[in-house]
Amino acid sequence: MTTTASPTPTAGTLTPALGSTLFDRWTALWNGDFSDPEAFLAPDFRIRFGNDPENAATDEIHGPTGIVAFISAFRTQKPGLRFVVDGTALVDGGLGQAAVRWYVTGPDGADKSGIDLIEVADGRIATVWSVTGLRRFAS
Repeated sequence: MTTTASPTPTAGTLTPALGSTLFDRWTALWNGDFSDPEAFLAPDFRIRFGNDPENAATDEIHGPTGIVAFISAFRTQKPGLRFVVDGTALVDGGLGQAAVRWYVTGPDGADKSGIDLIEVADGRIATVWSVTGLRRFAS
């Protein structure tokens, strides 16, 4: 198994406010707002989906244009989804990481939930680790 090192976070750049802002932009991207992804995604952006290790084709997504193309195609296949951050991002500025719960509602009213962990470098999302659940748990 080959691993790639994540970009090293710049000390002091990830604050709770920045973590929340990055998750707001990330969620807006999943809701179809493709404006200026370079402003909040690192040039060498990567995403890792944890649900389906047998289908690692998404490991080949690189950079802002790669994830925009992926999300655009996903939204075409599954129109009407609405993604929402669920709660407040937990931020570890020393590690340059933040995590948040989220949920998505489909046009049929079905909910799913998940957790995203982001690694931040130079104030932008460098890597996302994402796990989606099959249902949303009530609080």
